[in-house]
Amino acid sequence: MRKMSDVINIIKEKNVKWGIWISALITTICYVIISIISMIVGEILFFGVVLFADLEFLLGSIFGLLNFFRNRKPHQEFLKYGIIVGISGGILACVFISLYQTILVMITIGGHIIVFFLYVGYTFLSGAVIGLLTGTFLALYYSYKDEKGDTEEKDHFDDKFFNDLIDK
Repeated sequence: MRKMSDVINIIKEKNVKWGIWISALITTICYVIISIISMIVGEILFFGVVLFADLEFLLGSIFGLLNFFRNRKPHQEFLKYGIIVGISGGILACVFISLYQTILVMITIGGHIIVFFLYVGYTFLSGAVIGLLTGTFLALYYSYKDEKGDTEEKDHFDDKFFNDLIDK
């Protein structure tokens, strides 16, 4: 049970919360816009290439993770936090999309609250998988970029010192 409390404490950090919320909101807004356009046109324009609403989840995850990595604190590990932000943002977006779909179904044809849980189960796979993959890839990229930046600073540190001596 200790591990779950650690994850909850991580999610409570301000920059992690913002990354999760941005991810979920952008995913949901993109999904709602595409579905409204589909209703106006009268055809399903986009259902998903591989998984349900996969491009929306990808877009939301990218923006949420980029926001997190720009505001990352030094003690926050790239991979651990990237995966947590990616999965949490995907799950939260999954809940919002399911709520939106449930409201549409209840308004149009009626239904029961079980529809919400069916949509959550249906979209959970997309949100969790795409959030995990996006969080992992962006974390590895930023980790590589950070390591590369550290070595460049170390290499050029002495050059600045010697250039100052030459100028004098």
